[in-house]
Amino acid sequence: MTTSTFDRHRGIWHAAFGIVLAFCAAYLYLRNHGLQPTVFADEWYYSKMARLTPLAESLLPSYLYLWIFGASSSCGTGFLDCVRVGNLAFYLGAVPFLYLIARRYMEHGYALAVALLSMAAPLNLYTAYFMPETTYYFGFCVLSWIVLTRTEWSLTRIALVTGVVLGAMSLVKVHALFLIPALCLYLVFASWNAGGAWFIRGVIAAVIAGVVTVGVKFGLGFVLAGEAGLSLLGPFYQGAANADNSSARLALLAPAFISGRGHLAALAILLGVPLAILLHGLVTGLRERGAPTNLLRVYVFLMLGAAVGMTVLYTATLARADSNEGVRLHMRYYNFIFPMVWIVAAAGLHKARDLAPRLRWTIAALVAIVAVLAWYTLPGYAPQMVDGPDVASIGMRQTSGHLMLALQLALLAIWATQRWHAGRLFLFTALPLSMLAAQERAWDFTQAHRPAGHGDRAAKVILEHVPVAERDKIMIVGNEMTQVMRVQFHVDHPDTVGVELRDNAPLAEYQIPVEQKWLLVMDKRDIAGAAKVVHQAEDFVLLRLPDPMPSFAKVALSKALDPAFLTGVEGLSAVEPWGRWSDAKRVVFHFAQPLPRNFGLVLQARAYGENAGLPFKIQAGNVSKEFKLDWHLQPISLTFNTDGTARSLVIEVPKPSSPAAAGSPGDARLLGIGISEMTFSQAGNEAAPAQVTP
Repeated sequence: MTTSTFDRHRGIWHAAFGIVLAFCAAYLYLRNHGLQPTVFADEWYYSKMARLTPLAESLLPSYLYLWIFGASSSCGTGFLDCVRVGNLAFYLGAVPFLYLIARRYMEHGYALAVALLSMAAPLNLYTAYFMPETTYYFGFCVLSWIVLTRTEWSLTRIALVTGVVLGAMSLVKVHALFLIPALCLYLVFASWNAGGAWFIRGVIAAVIAGVVTVGVKFGLGFVLAGEAGLSLLGPFYQGAANADNSSARLALLAPAFISGRGHLAALAILLGVPLAILLHGLVTGLRERGAPTNLLRVYVFLMLGAAVGMTVLYTATLARADSNEGVRLHMRYYNFIFPMVWIVAAAGLHKARDLAPRLRWTIAALVAIVAVLAWYTLPGYAPQMVDGPDVASIGMRQTSGHLMLALQLALLAIWATQRWHAGRLFLFTALPLSMLAAQERAWDFTQAHRPAGHGDRAAKVILEHVPVAERDKIMIVGNEMTQVMRVQFHVDHPDTVGVELRDNAPLAEYQIPVEQKWLLVMDKRDIAGAAKVVHQAEDFVLLRLPDPMPSFAKVALSKALDPAFLTGVEGLSAVEPWGRWSDAKRVVFHFAQPLPRNFGLVLQARAYGENAGLPFKIQAGNVSKEFKLDWHLQPISLTFNTDGTARSLVIEVPKPSSPAAAGSPGDARLLGIGISEMTFSQAGNEAAPAQVTP
C-alpha cells in the first residue's frame, strides 16, 4: 500500500496548517483593529439595537445576534473593536467544520487547503463590520457539518438538530427562513438516497425540521425579546411584506430578470468550473443511488438556489428608476455557501472518460457562454464591496477580469476533455487569483476608513462639548445620511436625531428643532434663527439652541389614538409599524380641547414620491405655515401663535399620488405625507391641556 506524502509527514503538515491559520487570523485582526465604522446605515442600526435599546424595539428580528454582541458594551468606548474580535472568533470557528466536511470527500491535504482558503475568502471582509454576516456564516457551516457528516445519526435526529440550528440562524439573520424549503427538500432526497420506504420517512423528517425551525425562532425569540419575538419578519421587513400583493409581485418579474442575469454572470466568472461540475454531478450522480457525493451535490444546489433566488427577488423589490438599487449585486446573502461549492469541485477522484461526455461538453459550453457574456454585462451593474467583495474586486475591463475569464474558459475546456481534475486545478489557480484581487481591494477599502473622516471629526467635537446628560437632545444635519449616521454611531445615544438636507440647502426655521438643545450642522449652509455657536470648524458647526419648551403631549401614529386628546382624524391611511400615510388631499386632526394660544409642534414625517421638496401647508386656527419634507423621516418644528380657539390641525398635501401610478399595482391610496409622531409643547405661561401619556 502506497503512503502519501501527507501521511508520511502528517505532523509537519498540521504544524504548518496551524501556523498559516494563526497568520491569517493575525492579519485580519490587524487589518480591522482601529478602523472607523464603515457601513451605514447597517453598523449604526445594529450597534443601536444591540447595545442602546431593548431587544423588543429592534427593527430586525436578529435577537440572538443582538443579544450576543450586546455584550460588547462591557468594552466601553472600544466596543467596535470588541465586536470585530467576536466576528473573527466566529469566522475562525467555522474553519474546523469546513475541514471536517471536506475531509469526508477528499484527502487530508486538499481538505486542509479548503479550510485555509476559506480564511482568505472575500467573506472575511465582514469581520470588520458591526454586522451579523460572520455569525451567520458560522451557523451555516455548523448546519452543513451536521447534514453532511453525521451519517450515523437517524434522519429524524438530523431533522431535529438542523431545525434547532436553522432556527437559531433565523435569529441572527431572518434570511435563514428562506432556507427552510431547501433543507426540507434535502431531507426528502436524503431519505430517497438511503433507499427503503423513503417517502414517508423523508416527509416526516422534513416536517420535523420545518416545525422545529419555526418553533426555535419564535420560542427563543420570545425568551429574548418578549412578544416582539413572535413577529415572523420584524417591523422592517414585515412592513414591506404587508404592502405586497399579487399584482405587485407580477411587477417584480422585469427587475428580477435583470438582477438574476447579473448574479448568473457573476457566478460564472467566479465559480464557472465548480458550477459546471455541480450540474454534471447532479445529473449523472443520480444513477448511483446511495453515493455520499449525491448528498453533497443536492444539498449545495438546493441551498445555493434558495439563497440566490431570495436575493434576486429582494433586489427586485428595491429597484427604482431613480436609483441603482436594482443593479446592485447583494452577494453577501449567499456567498457564505461558496466554500461548499469549492468542496463539490474538489471532491472525489477523476471520473472515467466515458461518463456522459456529451453532457460535459454541453454544460461546459453553456457556462462558457454565460462567462463570455459576463464580460459585456457585468460592467452595467453596480457591485459594491459591502454587497459582494467577491465580484466587486474583479473588474471585467481590468487585468483581473481578463485573467479570471481566461482561466474559467481554460478550466472548462480541461474539464470537458477530462484530461486533469479541473476542480482541483480551480482550487489552486482561479480561486487564489480571485482571492488575491479581493484581499488587495479589501485592504485598500478598509484602510481608507482608518483616518478620521468628516463625520468622525464632527462626532469628536460633540463628545468634547456636549454633556453626557444632554446627548439625547442632539440633532445632526448633513448632505449625506451616511455621514450623519457616522456621527450618531460615535455619539452612541439612541435618541439623537439625524436629518439629511442635500445640496447645502439653507436650514429653515421649521427645520430647527424646538425640543432639542444642540444642533450639529455639517457642511456649509445658512441657518435661520438665533443660536449660540459653540464650535466652528471648516466643514461643520456645533450650535447651542435655546432651552426647549416643555412638551404636554406625544402622539404615536403607529398606535391607537387617545380620545382624551385626539377625538378623530381624517385623511389618514391604515396604521403601519412606523406610523401612517396620508390618503387624501387634506389631513385633519380633531382635538378634544382647544390647543393653547401659543404652542410648538414637532412632526416626525416624510414625503411620498414627487411631494418630496414641495411645500406642504399646515393650519391651526387662523395661522397657516409651510414646510418641506424629504423621502425619509425627519423632524419638522413649528410654532403657532393663535387666537386660542383652534380645535383642529389641517395639513394640505401638494400632490397626492398613488403607488399604482408609480408602478406598484394594487395600491390605489393617494399618498403624500407619512407621519410617525407628533409632539406638542407649551410656549409661555399659558395653561396646557392635560398631559397625555405617549
